Amino acid sequence: MKSIVLLPFTCVMAACGPSRPPDDSPQATIAVMTELRPGTPLEEMLEMLDQHLVNAMAGEMEGDALDEFSRAEAITDRLLEARMPFEWIPSERYSLESRLRQIQSSADRVMAQVRVRTPRMQMLQDLRLLRTDVARLRQTVAAGGTQAPAPIDRLLAGDTAVIRSPAPAAGTPDNQSRGARPLGTPISRDTT
Repeated sequence: MKSIVLLPFTCVMAACGPSRPPDDSPQATIAVMTELRPGTPLEEMLEMLDQHLVNAMAGEMEGDALDEFSRAEAITDRLLEARMPFEWIPSERYSLESRLRQIQSSADRVMAQVRVRTPRMQMLQDLRLLRTDVARLRQTVAAGGTQAPAPIDRLLAGDTAVIRSPAPAAGTPDNQSRGARPLGTPISRDTT
């Protein structure tokens, strides 16, 4: 009779989060701080992050795998200190810094789930999504990017980062003798 009562309780406990929530000791952060210095190339940081996430997934966030995730989460806290290869992801029309902030947010979400012992399936699903985002970002960084475009408020104010010289006269009858006209100046039809 006792085993029948304990069976549902055991099943519920197995479906919950990790058996030991992470202690809030700074060991993972200290380990990451010694490995990563400000100005570490972003590619290197993302590779380390990816490896820790793979290890955490392989161990299903139990025991050493939980420590692996703690290290991964500590790396995400340092991503914005990395040496950035570019500012803008042209294929996505999106800022690289904003993408890194999303990775940080996802890692914080999984860590919060670990601490409150969210059901294991949900936590592992969010961990897989985080790892997928990191892998995709690694591919994006490898493909390269550009400088960020000028902010819209600067464009609307007429302030652009690129200073262009006036265009040379095109040699049409309307502007041969007068030179280049500012944009928006009407063309005079007077030929006298």
